[in-house]
Amino acid sequence: MLKGHTLVNNLTLTNIDGGYGSVRVLHQLSITVGFGETVVLLGSNGNGKSTLMKCITGLVRPDSGEIVLEIDGERTDLVGKTPEEVVTAGISMVPEGRRLFPALPVEENLYLGAYRKQARDKIVDNLEFVYETFPRLQERRNLGIG
Repeated sequence: MLKGHTLVNNLTLTNIDGGYGSVRVLHQLSITVGFGETVVLLGSNGNGKSTLMKCITGLVRPDSGEIVLEIDGERTDLVGKTPEEVVTAGISMVPEGRRLFPALPVEENLYLGAYRKQARDKIVDNLEFVYETFPRLQERRNLGIG
């Protein structure tokens, strides 16, 4: 673990049901992601990958089930939390292929991620953390992403 930063110990989803209106996409989905694990969601269109991510990030509320984030033994149920509360708890999503600000350099794109006051207050430490975690970004911090 990097100095001054707390990393998630576990993210546990239990019996998640969800979808959009009468269209049910997730059925009793359960998964646990442990510390240091990388998980990949694979499937064709309409299988629930995006819906699952939207449930985790608070953009879609599951009809039932539990989404628990554990950090240093403290458990937080994310169901019913706003996206802002989920981000504050330590979860965010970066969709692939969505180059929203391609004309901006890498570092300026990273600054845009610090829109919440808690993140702005720690921007220097957070950039150091990102660059230590992803050294290639530091090498390319002044390059555009487009």
